Amino acid sequence: MGFRRPTEPRVLASARSRGAAPVGPRTKQQAPAPDLALQHPDVVGALLEATAWTCAYCERPLTGSGPDGVIATHHRPTWGAVDTDGTVTLDAYRWLALVWDNIYPACADCVRAKGTRFPVDGPRARPDSGLSAERALLLDPAVDDADAHLRYGADGQVVALTRRGNATIEVLALNRDALVGARRRLAEEPGQVLGFPTMRRQAGGLPTGERVDREEMQGAAPPPQSLPAGPALPSGETGYDLSVRLADGEKQQYFQATQWIERVVIRNFRPIRELEVDLARSTSEQGPWTVLLGENGSGKSSILQAVALTLMGGEQRRALGIDARSYLRHRARKGLVQVFLTGRREPLELRWEHGDVEFTGPEPVPVLLLGYGATRLLPRHADAGADSRAVRVDNLFDPLLPLTDPTSWLLSLEDDTFADVAAGIHDLLALDGDSELVRTREHVRLRQGRAESDLTTLSDGYQAMVVMSCDILRSVLTMWPQASLAEGIVLIDEVGAHLHPRWRMRIVTAVRQLLPRVQFIISTHDPLCLRGVLDGEVVVVRRNSEGDVVTIVDLPPVAGMRIDQLLTSEHFGLGSTDDPEITELWETYYSLQGLRRPDDEQLDRLDAVRARLDELEQLGTTERERLLLAAADRYIARRREAGDAVTPGPAAVTAELSQLWAENLPGVKK
Repeated sequence: MGFRRPTEPRVLASARSRGAAPVGPRTKQQAPAPDLALQHPDVVGALLEATAWTCAYCERPLTGSGPDGVIATHHRPTWGAVDTDGTVTLDAYRWLALVWDNIYPACADCVRAKGTRFPVDGPRARPDSGLSAERALLLDPAVDDADAHLRYGADGQVVALTRRGNATIEVLALNRDALVGARRRLAEEPGQVLGFPTMRRQAGGLPTGERVDREEMQGAAPPPQSLPAGPALPSGETGYDLSVRLADGEKQQYFQATQWIERVVIRNFRPIRELEVDLARSTSEQGPWTVLLGENGSGKSSILQAVALTLMGGEQRRALGIDARSYLRHRARKGLVQVFLTGRREPLELRWEHGDVEFTGPEPVPVLLLGYGATRLLPRHADAGADSRAVRVDNLFDPLLPLTDPTSWLLSLEDDTFADVAAGIHDLLALDGDSELVRTREHVRLRQGRAESDLTTLSDGYQAMVVMSCDILRSVLTMWPQASLAEGIVLIDEVGAHLHPRWRMRIVTAVRQLLPRVQFIISTHDPLCLRGVLDGEVVVVRRNSEGDVVTIVDLPPVAGMRIDQLLTSEHFGLGSTDDPEITELWETYYSLQGLRRPDDEQLDRLDAVRARLDELEQLGTTERERLLLAAADRYIARRREAGDAVTPGPAAVTAELSQLWAENLPGVKK
């Protein structure tokens, strides 16, 4: 942090002269769209020049575009400012929307972590009072001296010296996995890593693992891992209601920093022997999504359940009657699940051993966690839906357990909130302009033209969408005044179940618009559900020839791909979209070629399959094509076996081609 701001670009002054948005509260669920002037090349260029092409907050290098590109963002949010106690000021700093001193260059990760958080000690500044009297807790990159508030260690961690330093680390997630790793590499190889000017300046400061004296952190909030575990639950009750039972420390932990899942490590959990899933690859500046893509039985549901079991807490595990023995992999002695949340140094761990009926794991942390199985229908009783727990994943394990009764909940809403919720459901259901959700004193109906249908008479697809969306919205609106500000984690198994193809194509985009700050981890085997998914948000889950579950995340972007292209890409791996024989041949071919030690029978089978593919002209028609495709086939086969463990660089690819050249072309020295 710390830079000299350049002269304001003319384009920004011109935009401001047109008049900024008036100050005043908003009642709609969606935040106002940012002015396009913020992304003008002159604005972005001036910001990057000021920070030497680094993020103003975390100081990692930026490029002009792509996953490591720059976002011109507001330091003080111009809508929906969130404080550490959960207080939200909707109009916030709207008069600063086009003020040059309030605009900073940032990476998508910092923008995503910060959201609209801007904690203050005391009242917020108003247009008539100015900013000088406001006691902001978030450090200002262009004004504040980072050395007085933050210390970077050789282990890559940054520690706080002051209360403001602590707030900055928490709000911006400055100890997220990727940043800590990059800073650690800088300490080990100073000349090989770009960016991080503050750490470079402090080189030789705190040694690895050193902690700051507590007296230096006057007024600082305790780090997340030292906060109280939570209030005890009344006898016979499971979970907790964030809005009612949060102690001050827990409330601060929930609201002062975004808590999303960055990484999951799983060992000996049902079909999974050993697996690490990276959930922090999203290039979105809003809530990250992860789509677990794979065939039935590949292990997608197991990943979701492993996360849920770790975060739900012991009371809920016992209330659901979950037997730990049924989750231990066959012949394994011990099981482990580790869930790494943003900003936490230590993972949340779930452990169990052979013969254990119960898991050993954390009690639920202050995070909003919802989970849904493949069946999501209306509750069987009209009074269902009074459940106020913040961690509710029951339906992920038992699809017959009731969700929110949408009718009762929708009837209880104030008019403005109902209008916003109804508009969100309208988008989710992809309804036309003549359709809407309406209510009377006793009923909620879907009006389509002249016809009206009670929610209980809708098709399974309509019911699945309405009941799940109402269940999620009821939960987030318990804590947040606006759905677009709400944060939490939602797990959905087989997100496309019961949905019409038109809804499958819209569901990701529609939910992202309705709940932009919520992390979704979903599973599917439907290519239509990939519409709206961004680069870095797809994880292919598959079983190799030995039955082990592996993942592949190094995948091309799905945006713009046709359905047939998706089906034949790495995401689905079909050999053909119109010939089942070719698809089966390719599947067998890759399976056999990926074997480490094939026997004679398997080698003969491989030759036969290769001959048939050659007969069908699937292996290339020229010498050049055959050579290149043979190298590609070897790589694909190995990758299907080992997942992301196979990541050859240019040198390895060159060596592979050279070997094939020597093996297949006459006259080449072997």
